Parts: sequence; C-alpha cells; structure tokens
Amino acid sequence: MSNFKALLVAVVALLTVVPTTRADENEKPKNTLHVFYDQGFRLESGDGRFALRLNGLLQVRYTYVDYDPLIRFNQEDYSNFYVRRARLFFSGFAGSPRFTYLFQAQLEPNQGLNATDLWVEYEFSDLVRLGAGRNKVSYGLEFMNSGSALGMVVRSAFSGETDIDLGDPTLPGPRYPGGGTYRFGLNWSAPTGFATGGLNLYRSQGVQLRGQRGTASTPTIEYQVGIWQGRGTTGLSNAGNQHLFALRVGYHPWGFVDWKVVGDLEDTQKFKLGVLGSAYSNSEKTPYTFDESGYNFAAIAHYRGWSLDLEWGTESYDYEAFSDDFDREGSRAALGWFIVPKQLEVRARYAEITRMVEPTYQKAVDSGLGIPEVWDGEAWTPALEDSITELSAAVSYYLPGLRNKVAVDVSRLERRFAADPDAVIDGHAAPIAKAPDQVDYRMRLMVQLAF
Repeated sequence: MSNFKALLVAVVALLTVVPTTRADENEKPKNTLHVFYDQGFRLESGDGRFALRLNGLLQVRYTYVDYDPLIRFNQEDYSNFYVRRARLFFSGFAGSPRFTYLFQAQLEPNQGLNATDLWVEYEFSDLVRLGAGRNKVSYGLEFMNSGSALGMVVRSAFSGETDIDLGDPTLPGPRYPGGGTYRFGLNWSAPTGFATGGLNLYRSQGVQLRGQRGTASTPTIEYQVGIWQGRGTTGLSNAGNQHLFALRVGYHPWGFVDWKVVGDLEDTQKFKLGVLGSAYSNSEKTPYTFDESGYNFAAIAHYRGWSLDLEWGTESYDYEAFSDDFDREGSRAALGWFIVPKQLEVRARYAEITRMVEPTYQKAVDSGLGIPEVWDGEAWTPALEDSITELSAAVSYYLPGLRNKVAVDVSRLERRFAADPDAVIDGHAAPIAKAPDQVDYRMRLMVQLAF
C-alpha cells in the first residue's frame, strides 16, 4: 500500500504543480508544456515531440452465488464485496509520435503494485509497427476487450471469468465450479501445464509486429503476429528456449469495428462487421514435455445501438508422457441493445467451455484437471466433468464521464457431467456414472469509475 500512496502522491504533484503555460511572442514553442483533459489528463510539449496521458479505472462489485449443494465444499452460498480492478494507465509518445509507450499499473485485486502492461512500439508505417515488452497476447476476441469496456460485469465462462475462485485453491471453500477439479480462472493451469482456465493466452513478454490499414468508414485490414515467453507467463522469465507464436488477422468490410469496446456505444448508423481469425502454437519442457496449439474465429457486428459478438475456439495438448491428447473447446454468443443510445443497454449472452473433450477418468487425472466429488444421497462419489455453460442477462447504465457506469447481471451456471464405465481407480475397476447436472445461480452489481 505504501507503493500505491507514493505513486498517487507523485501523480497528484505532477498534475497540480506543473501549470498550463502558454507561449508568448518571445518564447519558443518547444519550451511550452500544455496540460489539459481529453479522455484522460494530458501533458504535451509545445514542439509536439512528447506526450503523456494519464487514465484511471476503479471497479467495485458485489457478488452473490446460490450454490448447488450437490458439489463438495460448496454447501454454503457465497456473498462477497470485491475490488476487481484499480488501475492507472500512462500512455503517450517520446521523441516522436511514432515512438509510443503504455505503462499499466495494477493496484487490485492483489493488494499490491503490479505492472500488467509495459509496452513500447515504433511505427514504421500503418502496416508495420514493431512493439516489445509485456502485454496481452493478441489472440481471440473476448479477452482482447478492454476491462473497462465490457458489456457485462465481467467476461464470460468462455474466458474463465467467474470471480468465484478467491482464496487458496488448496483449501476447502466455495469456488466455481468446485468439488475437486483444478482452478477455473481467467488464466490458470494445472501443475502439468494443462490449461484449466479460459480459452485465452492472457499476458506475456515478447515482441509483436502489427499493422492496420483503413478507417472507421472504409474497408480495414489488420494483423498482429508475435513471439512470446509462453501462455500466461506475464512477467516470468522463460524456463527454456521454447516460445509461443501467435497470429491474429481481421477484416472489416464497412469500416473498422473497435473490438476493445463491447457494444455499439457510438450508435453506428451504418451496418459494420468485423471478422477475426487467430492461431497459436507453444511448447514446454517443464515440468512435462508437451506441445499445444489452438485456433479461434470471431465476428462482431454493430448497427444503430445493436451489437452481436460471436466466438469459437479450440485447443489441443500433446504430452510425451501420455498416450491420449487433451483437447479443449468453447463458444459464446452475446447480443446487446442500447434502449437509450449511449446511456442504457440491455445484454444477453450464452457461453460454453469444455475443459476436456471426450473426458475419461484417466485423462482427467493425467492432465491435472482433476475429479470432482458429488453427493449421491449416501456419500461423496467421484464424477467426471463434461462441460460448463453460462446463460446471463445484464443491464448497464452509463453515467456522465469516460465509461462511468453501473451494471447488474444475473446468470445461470451449469456444469454437466459424463460417465466412464471403464474407469480404473487405484488399480480396481470403478465405473463412474453420469452425475446430475450442477446448477448454480449468480447475481452481481458493479460500479465503475473511469477517467
């Protein structure tokens, strides 16, 4: 917290002590400094060579979950107040408008100062921009949505966001989906390296080449191709000489659709469509040797306050130590409508993720996904996770300012189970029957302040 206070004091001092100056007739423009507000606090040099924009974001939410007591450890419902995001953003350019930077300082939810994005980029042309540092791995659609511009309180189960997995995952307690499977989060992997969270690559360190040609009203093409440390490695050093390779391309035939912002906030009067395709490959040698790869296809459409998001993704893991491949896949669809343009939106979505395609007891154990336990009326018995689905509805009211809003959403979360008549546990035949579906209900309320 002391780091946060020091950072806050420095920022306030910068904005209050440095006055807005105006060049007089005898003063050279290069000695002036302009301070003003335009979608963030801005400082710009008079010669146009240096610029800094400061933005802030605070999200406070309340979550209540009515748990299905069928699942072990989830006999108590869940009620929680939570500061999901508290962030400061520093962006601009240095020496030339072509040489840009982005520093993002995260203060919550980890109760400490953490740099999520540290990125520098040089623009050679509109189609050749080379960046390096720490950032989101460009892949898919939903995770690339800005955390301050989501259509609902958080992203969907497709991306692994439920915010019901707080606390030490080794201890009993309510978390989703619970019962004994490994953690289901935005970015999480079992000790084997097998991803048990959402279908995204999260953040890493590396280099990326990207480009975009077109405008908001003319046909636009875009691409991002990067070499990264690995999936969800954020600020970690590389464990070997393997790297993750990711490619993402997009085409917008009737003008660029800003995929960072969910919903038609601009009240687009002309139909606009964006289609995106992504692919990645990655290899690891510790603690297990495996190769993984994935594909993702997505589409966005905006028209007069209406918006539609569609996405599908799949991943495959090939381990040297196991005879079976481990596959994952998911999909989602979201439809939104601004009843009052730019102010009041209603939204509905459906999302599904299968953390293990064609699951068996042995695959769940080998991969590290784990085996949940359910109540059969007499005792806790092993079950086999098949898929997780989410059906949600939300209302968002936008307040004056930059993306200030109040949002509430309600969800029906369902986990389906599969049977494994050939399961062998501890060397003995132990057929696993299909357990009843797990159904949980969730309600969330969020207040967001952005400047």
